[in-house]
Amino acid sequence: MLLDLLTGLIAAKLTKQISSKIGINGILRKIASILLLLFFLPVSSLIPLQAGSLLLYAFYLSFLLMELHSILENYEKMGLKTEIFQRFLQQIFKQEKDE
Repeated sequence: MLLDLLTGLIAAKLTKQISSKIGINGILRKIASILLLLFFLPVSSLIPLQAGSLLLYAFYLSFLLMELHSILENYEKMGLKTEIFQRFLQQIFKQEKDE
């Protein structure tokens, strides 16, 4: 999350699109994400037959992939080439949707 936040700030500075409204919105989304991740820890133990652990694992994995996608978008805004990583993430997202 910190890497995403830092790359977002650097990309905004390089593209001269720094906005407090966008920054606050991003920080609020990060805080909400942390709260959601923490909320689902005890909730997962309430779901029977280890299904809660599997759902928690899937939730954390998808969250991690979304963070990676956001970081790659920030790198693109900075002018760095990310095609290889973007294709890799697209394949992973495609596999998740198929399952």
